[in-house]
Amino acid sequence: MNENRERIDKYLEYLKKVRSFSPKTIISYAHDLKILEEYLEKRSMALSDMVFEDAREFDLMLHDQGYKAASINRIISGCRSFYHYLCANSYATIQPFSRIAQAKQGRRLPSVLSESEVDSLLNHPYSDYTSLMEVTMFNLFYSTGCRLQELLGLKISDIQLKEHRALVTGKGSKQRFVFLTQRVEHLLGEYLPQRETVLDSLRKEDDGTLLINKKGNKLPNSSVHAIFDKYRDELGITKKFTPHVFRHTFATRLLDKDTDIRMVQALLGHENIGTTQIYTHVSGARLEAVYKKTHPHARRKDE
Repeated sequence: MNENRERIDKYLEYLKKVRSFSPKTIISYAHDLKILEEYLEKRSMALSDMVFEDAREFDLMLHDQGYKAASINRIISGCRSFYHYLCANSYATIQPFSRIAQAKQGRRLPSVLSESEVDSLLNHPYSDYTSLMEVTMFNLFYSTGCRLQELLGLKISDIQLKEHRALVTGKGSKQRFVFLTQRVEHLLGEYLPQRETVLDSLRKEDDGTLLINKKGNKLPNSSVHAIFDKYRDELGITKKFTPHVFRHTFATRLLDKDTDIRMVQALLGHENIGTTQIYTHVSGARLEAVYKKTHPHARRKDE
């Protein structure tokens, strides 16, 4: 409706000339009010027609369309300020956004790798010592759910192959057992002899650190992150990909398999179960996505 557009344009001009808002801020207001304008246009409504129920429906629409809480709060705040202006200039008689509560901004859900992405990493081919070490590292991350520093601190003496487990030292020097898959044990069977060969060729003393580079040194954090960046690019992984993402994925997959959250807490080495509970939200989000995709009555008409 032309009248709605005129009101919005006048408001943006007011922000520029009277309120002296920066160009960047005005662009942000223009973007958010465009969303409101399109909402009204679909319903053939004028700005002055909008009531609380319409504002509530607008708020729900933003949630349904996947806007983040921070974005929703910004859009609603902008609409509220806009309606203050409309009411002050007799363009509207009520403030429809006055009772819309702030969207809750919870903790950001961790990124999780898909099963195919995990498989491509764990089963990546290797042809030399470096690539074998890298694939072994990926498998250790996913098998154990270890933090980066825990994994880099592992000693060969911490590996207990007969018990299919390893002893890791976590935060506060607290120790716990983590478990090894058959794939990890197979890779270690190939890796350990080659590791010994590397040290022998360098005539370097062995301090027992499990993961070392071809120069016989313990891997620094920067090298591990560079390895992750290399494989992300090679495999075309578009989401965030770090050692901590492997840990997130490990925990989420366990919960997807109905593992008790207390067991997941113990495996991750979390002192407080509240830290572990964020993974239940990840699993819940995944469950909701599957439900919406597969349930015949769960799909929205506009999807």
